[in-house]
Amino acid sequence: MGSWFNNCMPRIKDVKPTLSQIVHPIQEMEGIKSMYVWGSFVKNLKNPNFRLRDIDILARTRFHSGDLLAIDENIIKQAMSDEELENQGFDPQCVKFSRKFVELSKYNIDHWSLSSDRKLLHWGPIMVNEKESDEVNKEAERYAQRETGLTRKAINKSAESTRKNWYNSYCRYLSKYFENMPSGWYKTEDIKVKEIIAHCLEF
Repeated sequence: MGSWFNNCMPRIKDVKPTLSQIVHPIQEMEGIKSMYVWGSFVKNLKNPNFRLRDIDILARTRFHSGDLLAIDENIIKQAMSDEELENQGFDPQCVKFSRKFVELSKYNIDHWSLSSDRKLLHWGPIMVNEKESDEVNKEAERYAQRETGLTRKAINKSAESTRKNWYNSYCRYLSKYFENMPSGWYKTEDIKVKEIIAHCLEF
């Protein structure tokens, strides 16, 4: 397996050959119907040199949104038995999935799930709709440009250290925007599942 995940903003052609291997353990988990990649990876698939800020992975699950929304970072860090989780009102399989899925953060993966009641959820604070998300991401990119003097396009062929400076500035803006919001599953506004899946690639 390549070491693209150790690089800042890897190219699509670096990520593509091994992404399915990374996602495979999640695919095999109980409660998972299918796995997809979407977002900027899919939008720019024809441009193999496009550099990715992160990689959007979507798990279509058999879990209800209420069971997912009950899970936060504290729960997945605790080593509780299935019985203990059930006694506290948690679905053990849902907790196991969330824990395993979040471990993929080391590959700079952005975690999304579709619940059995057709809700789109994101691990970590998120804007509730696409319009707000686009606006905040653009503002983060403008902030990174002011900090580094480089546009998003200009860093595509830049050195690793330059990309890291730009990306760190981008992340600082988002961290400040979402500060004091705990990690966990967050629900977006009502969506149409067919439209989401139409813009995804299944593993």
